[in-house]
Amino acid sequence: MKTWKATALNNVRLLLGEGAIWSSLWDKFLYVDIEGQKVGILDPIYKTVEERHLREKVGTVVPAEDGWLIVGLESSIAIFDFDSEELNELIKLESDIPTNRSNDGKCDAAGRLWIGTMNKQAKGAAGALYFYDGKHLKKKIANRKVSNGICWSKDNKIMYYIDTLDYNIKSYDFDVINGTISNENIVVEVSQNGSMPDGMTIDDDGMLWVAMWGGGCVNRYNPFSGELVGKVELDAPHVTSCAFGGKDMKQLLITTASVGLSEEQLKQFPNSGALFLVDVGIKGMEMNRFKS
Repeated sequence: MKTWKATALNNVRLLLGEGAIWSSLWDKFLYVDIEGQKVGILDPIYKTVEERHLREKVGTVVPAEDGWLIVGLESSIAIFDFDSEELNELIKLESDIPTNRSNDGKCDAAGRLWIGTMNKQAKGAAGALYFYDGKHLKKKIANRKVSNGICWSKDNKIMYYIDTLDYNIKSYDFDVINGTISNENIVVEVSQNGSMPDGMTIDDDGMLWVAMWGGGCVNRYNPFSGELVGKVELDAPHVTSCAFGGKDMKQLLITTASVGLSEEQLKQFPNSGALFLVDVGIKGMEMNRFKS
């Protein structure tokens, strides 16, 4: 099994980093700090960071076709201009359930946003997975506990999805034309003691890269065999999301969190909440932009 070691950047500390994604339009990584209510941009060459503070918690960010950003807020999906900080609500998202908030989300090849919700304290199966096509919001999977990582195979025939508290990765047959999913199947059982699957991305070989909350790593899984085939190690226990980017798409940005750690743990792992970068030498897939 191949292993890598990720390097922490020293210029940012996040409460609950999440939502790592690459923008080829800007040649930069995007990320969010859910608890810090921020959207950030990282230049992977100069290692510089710019952040914007939003009015509420932000669960995910995805690039849109025109350079704007789509953000999942606590009770809505909105469009955000990073430069001017203009924020416009597009559609309500479970605004009738104030104890819920949005969580991870990505766009399929047709440009529809798939976004999950969860109870703010991660209690019960109060969340769901939705998709939003620019006009309508449709519930796709109900009774989600912590709706999390999502990505698609290169041929767009399979959707992979994580509900963190299920401790597995599921696959679905995916119809990109209609946005329908069927034939739920568990492809990876996550059995690492003390760690849970969080955000996820996919490489050009179809292997899944999964951030492990409590595990201090990103695991590379083979979804066809269920095997663990690689591991990126970090000196921060709460690893939350990952995304391929850079000029050759072989660089991995990894987000981490400092929340949920004791003072003793924060002393032991001072890089908790940092952004991490690692060149893995494996080409990753760029996630899709939102198309309204």
